[in-house]
Amino acid sequence: MKKIENQSLTHKAYQVIKDGLQEGFFTPMEPMVIRTLASQYGISATPIREALQRLVAERLLIVLPNRSIVVPRMTRSRFLKVMPIRIALEGMATRLATPNFSPEELVELETLVQRVSETTQNYDSKSYLLLNRELHFTIYEKADNPELLQMINDLWVKVGPVFTSLFDDGYYRDHANDEHHHILDALKKGDAEAAEKFMKQDIDLAAKALLPLLPDDTAL
Repeated sequence: MKKIENQSLTHKAYQVIKDGLQEGFFTPMEPMVIRTLASQYGISATPIREALQRLVAERLLIVLPNRSIVVPRMTRSRFLKVMPIRIALEGMATRLATPNFSPEELVELETLVQRVSETTQNYDSKSYLLLNRELHFTIYEKADNPELLQMINDLWVKVGPVFTSLFDDGYYRDHANDEHHHILDALKKGDAEAAEKFMKQDIDLAAKALLPLLPDDTAL
């Protein structure tokens, strides 16, 4: 029984750290200190250590020569390889999700879009990242395709740590919610093709804001 409980705690630690990577809570090359994380999450070091080992095995974290575990650095070339995959998969998920929304769920999604607008008006980057992730995955989950959702999740873990820089770009900050409104309108109309197009444009807008801020491989 204790072993099962420990595994459950390890899984919870794994999930909360993974969520933190998606939400930009951890930044590139930030050391993942076991004792610090254990204190933050109010659990012992063992499940944290096991969760970090799992994330390393999945190549979502890396081990440096000094044996410290860190968030991988996102370079321009790596980012450019990830983005077409994100655009394809997240566009597909949006298209598949379109016919699955009930009127009540669309009302809830509209409220979420409005909350995202408030964060952009207040320049609240932290709240924006949390709500932006919630909005995107609310849509992707309606695709009803667990395999597709898992792939999108893993890609967000890779790019999430650089999302903290999005509001450094003034144009992005002023237009961060534009495509969300277009996506919502398309979903209300049941226009899967338009919803997919606007989702792709939303991801592309963020990519254009982030790309100039990323280091070249030669600069490392």
